[in-house]
Amino acid sequence: MKRKNWTIALVLGAALSCGSLWAQDDKVTVPFRDPSGKRTLKVTTMNGSITVKGYDGKDAIIESSGAGRRDRGRPSNIPPGMKQINQNQGFDVIEENNTIRVTTGPMGSGSVVIQVPVETSLDLNTLNGGHITVENISGEIVAENLNGAVILTNVSGSVVANSNNGKITASLNRVTPNKNMSFCTMNGNVEVTLPADIKANVKMRSDNGDIWTDFDVKITPSTKTTVEDNRKTGGRYRVKVDKTIEGTINGGGPEIQFRTFNGRIVIGKK
Repeated sequence: MKRKNWTIALVLGAALSCGSLWAQDDKVTVPFRDPSGKRTLKVTTMNGSITVKGYDGKDAIIESSGAGRRDRGRPSNIPPGMKQINQNQGFDVIEENNTIRVTTGPMGSGSVVIQVPVETSLDLNTLNGGHITVENISGEIVAENLNGAVILTNVSGSVVANSNNGKITASLNRVTPNKNMSFCTMNGNVEVTLPADIKANVKMRSDNGDIWTDFDVKITPSTKTTVEDNRKTGGRYRVKVDKTIEGTINGGGPEIQFRTFNGRIVIGKK
């Protein structure tokens, strides 16, 4: 097969040279090099939502919408009566080795919506101002959102989902055997639905919230303690017991971690 690299730079409303105006539609289709091989989609955005949906096709269909820059107010040297025209955030797309990378503009505040074949692995990352939403995908899913929710619906495979300020919601139809998973947030609920026959070792911790499940979890007695003894130097003696609850589901298996600082944990049976 002849080797090809696909690179697309999409910048809406950008002037290429004096006297000329160039623009493209904010929707592009990018083929994977090997439609029958392992596919990966990587998306990075500074500000905005990421939505990925699986569909019955071979290519990646990428759409971007929303204002490209935040409102910074009217500069003092702009005459009254002038109106600001918002630019689309734009995005870059690179396909290489059956991996498609999508990067939005650093000042973007819109959203990116991508359709890919159902069997595609994902690596998604956004910082501010939106959710990460994944639907109907089967593969290795990594979703990291600094300030926003991670919502995974009708997915299969393995999941690593992290947020600092946002809920984690995931519904898995099937899981990859012998693959560890993690669902963690600092502020928000963690609500995960798993197949009824899953075999797993689970670690669960909510510092300020409850833990609920309809699985028959066999709890492992905890003996993890940390001892701090500074009495010889005039300090204190302290024993700290780890709050993490460990157990097994259906006899045990790969490790699954559920973690939140402020919120509840709900582990449901599919």
